[in-house]
Amino acid sequence: MRPNQTCWYCQKETEVINFQCQTCNKIQKIKEANPYDIFGTEKTFTLNFDDLEEKYLKLQSIFHPDKFVNADSNQKQISIAESAKINNAYNVLMNNVDRLKVLLDFYGFKQDDKEGKSFKDPDLLEEIMDLQSKCMSIEHENEKQKIKNEIKLQIGSLENEIEKNIKEKVFSKAQDLSIKLSYLEKIRKDLK
Repeated sequence: MRPNQTCWYCQKETEVINFQCQTCNKIQKIKEANPYDIFGTEKTFTLNFDDLEEKYLKLQSIFHPDKFVNADSNQKQISIAESAKINNAYNVLMNNVDRLKVLLDFYGFKQDDKEGKSFKDPDLLEEIMDLQSKCMSIEHENEKQKIKNEIKLQIGSLENEIEKNIKEKVFSKAQDLSIKLSYLEKIRKDLK
């Protein structure tokens, strides 16, 4: 949050600490729209999720609507809106595919239609179809666990490769990798 701004309530130029006006103590709106900026997190694909969760909990402790049950209607509305913004930003950053979209947007990379592009890559399509076929033929829990472990390793490898491409600003390759990542994430979710 910017250190000085005009308070919506008292209209005074004030230093904002922990999203509160130092003059009247009313909560202030979060100005940042990018999920990374909301949490003050470095714009990288690989995140420290423990650090992110800590920042998420800190922001929710400030804005959670339960803290404003007896507050005026403006503070209640700000609390509800900002708490929802915090939740949405957190969910975006926790999701590999959504997080990559945000990064690509931040760097100004025009993203293609992933779904249409995946069908233009016959090798990827065949690989995904084979994996889905394996998943449908699972008969025992140990088979399921083996496939889940394989998918986890593939996702980890893709995450590293995406991070490398983001750092090197090879955004088209990062987007191409996100197609496979998206499919693997969906299959992993379906296996739970």
